[in-house]
Amino acid sequence: MSMSGVSVASNKSLQLEATQEAYNRAVVKLNLLLIEDKTHEEDVRAKLIEVMKERNKLGKYSFSDLYVMQKSIEKTVDDFLAGLNEQYVSD
Repeated sequence: MSMSGVSVASNKSLQLEATQEAYNRAVVKLNLLLIEDKTHEEDVRAKLIEVMKERNKLGKYSFSDLYVMQKSIEKTVDDFLAGLNEQYVSD
């Protein structure tokens, strides 16, 4: 393998690790909510399962896909949780 091939593989490995960490933070956030508040337990559990399934498939994605996923997962979970709060307030 050439040096550029090693560099690309290394960069993808680092990006995979960073994306996994972002998913892990999202999982922790959802789990903490389940511990603290049972108001939307079914919805939060469904989102948690969805996020965990996505995290388990990360090895199949390209470097650029991983970067996009890393940047969007925490916002996706934050938006989901904000939506739950709005739903709770309006109910």
